[in-house]
Amino acid sequence: MTKNELIAAIAEETSKSKTDVSAILTSLGAIVAKTLKAGDDVTLGGVGKLSAAKRDAREARNPSTGAMIKVPAKTVVKFKVTKDLAEAVA
Repeated sequence: MTKNELIAAIAEETSKSKTDVSAILTSLGAIVAKTLKAGDDVTLGGVGKLSAAKRDAREARNPSTGAMIKVPAKTVVKFKVTKDLAEAVA
């Protein structure tokens, strides 16, 4: 599903305009990013939980040359799906 398809589906489901839904989704993205950057988790009811996790620096192999490279430490976003959604999809 593309972003435009998601906006259309939510607009139809909620009887809101596509413009309003688009603004809400844009705002949601900004709020989630700000919250994760602050170190807090974001729970999306019925969908799952987003959290920020630190990944340590490591060495990896470049697949094309075979040379070892250093991968710097970074913060990544992790997503854990709710049990109800996982069961609904299975």
